[in-house]
Amino acid sequence: MTIFLRELKRNRKGFIIWTLCLVLSNVGMMLMYPTFANQSREYQELMKKFPKELLEGLGMDKLNFGQILDYFAYIFLYIMLFGAAYAMILGSSIISREENEKTIEFLLAKPVTRNGIITQKIMTVLFYITLLNVIFGVVDFITFEAIKKSDYSMETFILLHLGFYLLQLTFAAVGLFISIFVTKAKAIYPVVFGAVLGTFFVNIASAVSDKLANLKYITPFKYVNPSNIVDKNLIDSVYLAIMIIVIILSVVLTYVVYNRKNISV
Repeated sequence: MTIFLRELKRNRKGFIIWTLCLVLSNVGMMLMYPTFANQSREYQELMKKFPKELLEGLGMDKLNFGQILDYFAYIFLYIMLFGAAYAMILGSSIISREENEKTIEFLLAKPVTRNGIITQKIMTVLFYITLLNVIFGVVDFITFEAIKKSDYSMETFILLHLGFYLLQLTFAAVGLFISIFVTKAKAIYPVVFGAVLGTFFVNIASAVSDKLANLKYITPFKYVNPSNIVDKNLIDSVYLAIMIIVIILSVVLTYVVYNRKNISV
């Protein structure tokens, strides 16, 4: 059995659980859309009573809950939060677990280079994140078609899901690099949730306070903020470039550092 197939099997249960949770949570919240759409005026009036800064921080300042994409953009931000957590957990554990579970000796005894080990593990991460996004996107499309009140922009729909995919790849790539240094399972989860929740709240803070506005460049949640994508119908080229650079740099550094690392067996 190749390392790739072995990793697919080892990570299958986690993938199924996370995918079901994300998909069912999203469908459940989307099924509430008709109620929001029928009472959109009341909700708009209610939101006027909240501070403008708070609405901006939560991505609600430009949204009209009467439109399905606007409603989706609001709930999607929180789906992204959990999707990012899964991606980073997958990326950060797929390498470190070998040392944590004392199975690295088994891998190093095989006729495969360290680069080969990393490549096949990255292939596993890419496979599961891609599959999750395909399933999520298909179910989302079916849900949209079933509950829509009017036509919506398919281009914006695709951009929103592309943003989710890029967000997950970014967190997974960073997780891969971190896992070279943090090998204990008990230490990985605090790092993952600290990074994900930290950047999530930085996204909110950068929108609420002008003094913290420049922090938007260090939070991936800002790069693919759903309300901005719906409003502008695009992913900002600067943010897109940052994500691509972070992904490539994290992967390259993972190869370089892992090859130089003194692994204790």
